[in-house]
Amino acid sequence: MIHKSLVKKGFELVFVLITIVYFDFSLHAQNQLDEKFKEKAGNKWYNMVYQAPNSYYGIEVESCYNGNENFIQSAFDHGIKSKTHDIVVAFAMIYIMADDTPRGKRIREVFGNPTKINLEAIAYEADTTWYKVKYLDSLQLKKISADRGIIYNMKITKKYKGIYDRCKKIIEYKDNVGRAEILFFYNKGDDALVDEEIKNTWGMLKFKS
Repeated sequence: MIHKSLVKKGFELVFVLITIVYFDFSLHAQNQLDEKFKEKAGNKWYNMVYQAPNSYYGIEVESCYNGNENFIQSAFDHGIKSKTHDIVVAFAMIYIMADDTPRGKRIREVFGNPTKINLEAIAYEADTTWYKVKYLDSLQLKKISADRGIIYNMKITKKYKGIYDRCKKIIEYKDNVGRAEILFFYNKGDDALVDEEIKNTWGMLKFKS
């Protein structure tokens, strides 16, 4: 009986140790993703500052996701997921120097100058049936050191990761630098929650002053 008890405790100890190692490895991988993106954002091309929110962790993202087959979304550079809510955030950064890849050329055709708001392209992509396209106010722009910005919901015909059917997109623009896109993916019914998360994480990706 004592032997069985010791074996059981041994298995429990091994399980605990494996769990600790797994979470330690997972946390290290998440931190590496965040640090890699932080380094990329801060280089001379993007000239941005990234600070991961405490309530999120870094994840792998689909770089070439298109929510609507009729529209080309800029490639994602990084992603994070909420620790407490079913929300995924993806980031895309576009610098002013032209990208000569076929995808880059196509995006330039659609958006034009990456430092300017293309209202025609946004009107085509935005879902205004229940959320209006809004310009960022002066206080919001100041906190991210941007010259202009806009927020709206995207038309989604293809769920992100096969799960998320709604997306609120923020675009921030900086003269002579480029633009950054922050996309909050979530599901119907969590609109108010996402608005609160946007408010709480505002400035996590911003231009250098």
